[in-house]
Amino acid sequence: MKIQLLDPLVAQRIAAGEVIERPASVIRELLDNALDAGGKTILASVTEGGLEQIMVIDDGEGIEREDLPLLCESHATSKVRELDDLYHIKSMGFRGEALYSIAAVSRITIASSYQGSDPYQITIDNGKKEAVLPGGPRTGTMVTVQGLFKELPARRQFLKRPSTEAAMARSVLLEKALAFPDRAFRFISDQTVRVDLVPTTRKQRVLDVLSLNQNIVPSEMLELYDTAGRFDLYAVCSSPALSRSDRSYIKIYVNNRPVEEYSLVQAVTYGYGELLAGGSFPYCYLFINVDPTLVDFNIHPTKREVKLRNKAEIHHQVVSMIASQIKRTIPRMVKQELEVEDAPLLAPIYQ
Repeated sequence: MKIQLLDPLVAQRIAAGEVIERPASVIRELLDNALDAGGKTILASVTEGGLEQIMVIDDGEGIEREDLPLLCESHATSKVRELDDLYHIKSMGFRGEALYSIAAVSRITIASSYQGSDPYQITIDNGKKEAVLPGGPRTGTMVTVQGLFKELPARRQFLKRPSTEAAMARSVLLEKALAFPDRAFRFISDQTVRVDLVPTTRKQRVLDVLSLNQNIVPSEMLELYDTAGRFDLYAVCSSPALSRSDRSYIKIYVNNRPVEEYSLVQAVTYGYGELLAGGSFPYCYLFINVDPTLVDFNIHPTKREVKLRNKAEIHHQVVSMIASQIKRTIPRMVKQELEVEDAPLLAPIYQ
């Protein structure tokens, strides 16, 4: 078969498939941009789970009019200039692929006011760029994504029900909110506010997020701190009196990014040791701040994987911090009031 160059739009959509899998992927990338822009109040909204529309609004510094045509070009970014910058990354985004990928599989409109100047907007419809026009928010940036995968029906077939897609998008926003407790986050699904988080402390943000789905006693959540060499640790963890039957609430963040790193999840469980019964796991939100030169996030487009040059040292310190700072609790007897009609059922136990 003869070798030929792919049509640019086909190549763009193939590349987009690595970055944009579903509406939650769009939310993830747009939230990263909003955070990098310095947004203090960030709103994310989805309609029909994000299949009809996704919107992210922030009050950050905005985008200059001259930069709007570059936004959805391949590898266009303000965060990396040269190769060495990849090893000093402090921003959430850096690959220059997000908006380019979103624009390949949807109609995206980016409207922005740069530092309070007159707002302008640009629309890219499934790879077709339109003219820059006046209009947009007076402060910050508003990004609207419509008809995700509308021209790729085969991709839409792999998506779940709108309610499930909306729940995934909500989870992504909560992940970001946990890493940035000093920012306000709001999530709206089908015109109903589902999450509304105000700026607060890091521990309180963890408690606020947990309270959305769990009945947690705040006094059973402990703050842990430690520092060693070129990294420091902070964790909000449950006391031994509070546990789960799975690891799903052990969350690891490296330089404010949620990552999937089993060895560090394992370090948390090792730290608890015999404080928890077999098959029991804690609630633990572990935030690791590492010298950027020791970290590589440029592994996978979703940036959920990380390489740590000092992983063994961090693992050891996590185990040590938890083991030394979490103490065994004395079980408390809980007195329960019995209804009169329940007494006969329980009486044989005490005979």
